Amino acid sequence: MRRVAPFCAALLLLGTQAAVWSDEKPAKKAPDGVYAVLRDSQKEKDVLPLKEGEALVVNRHRYLKDADKEPPRYVVVRSTPDVMLDLAGKPKAVKDGDAGIRILLKLEPKAAAALERVTQKHEGRPLAIVLGGEVVTQHKIRGVIRGGDVQITSCAPGGAEYLLEKLEARQKK
Repeated sequence: MRRVAPFCAALLLLGTQAAVWSDEKPAKKAPDGVYAVLRDSQKEKDVLPLKEGEALVVNRHRYLKDADKEPPRYVVVRSTPDVMLDLAGKPKAVKDGDAGIRILLKLEPKAAAALERVTQKHEGRPLAIVLGGEVVTQHKIRGVIRGGDVQITSCAPGGAEYLLEKLEARQKK
């Protein structure tokens, strides 16, 4: 994993197709949100079986720049988000050097408080962000994230536009 600023890390789930599987239910999309990673591996068999209240998402690193791509990871999270992606304003895209784009978000106070709690409780462990049923970034929590200011970094330009569109659509709801 790359070393990034605290919520860059948390919201840098920039890159996967995510689907949720359960032992007895058909696949469905994971709800949008921020999830503490319970366990993960490059091999699906290493994270199974799922326990009650758990879901499996696959981080395919779809939105990362090609140079940053990694092999897919099988990620177990709770079946509901630890933090809802309730945005306090319109997300902003900022050019990040020559080839990348950073997306800046501001969470509503309730979501910001939940993010602070989860990053404090799970410091040193991974956090994943899921949008539209896809893991968009996964990184190690390097410190408690206060205030609800979040950034998604290392986005390939096409991926950034897609993510920005998804986030703006969420914000309008």
